[in-house]
Amino acid sequence: MNEYDSEGNHPRFFEGDRVLVLPNKMKATVIRQLLHYDLDESFWGNVELLYDDGVEGTSHSWQIERIKQ
Repeated sequence: MNEYDSEGNHPRFFEGDRVLVLPNKMKATVIRQLLHYDLDESFWGNVELLYDDGVEGTSHSWQIERIKQ
């Protein structure tokens, strides 16, 4: 992936990463992390997920943590 935010950072989560969504304690697979814009700044924010039960959803990046395998 060649996308960077305005501070030169790559996303924290990548397609296929396994994560735990802390508020609902459910496991999911990352679809992608979204690049958000606020005036002239960009930052990596929400993450699109596919939960293990087959439902797609979106969570804030600070609400999830990568599962160590």
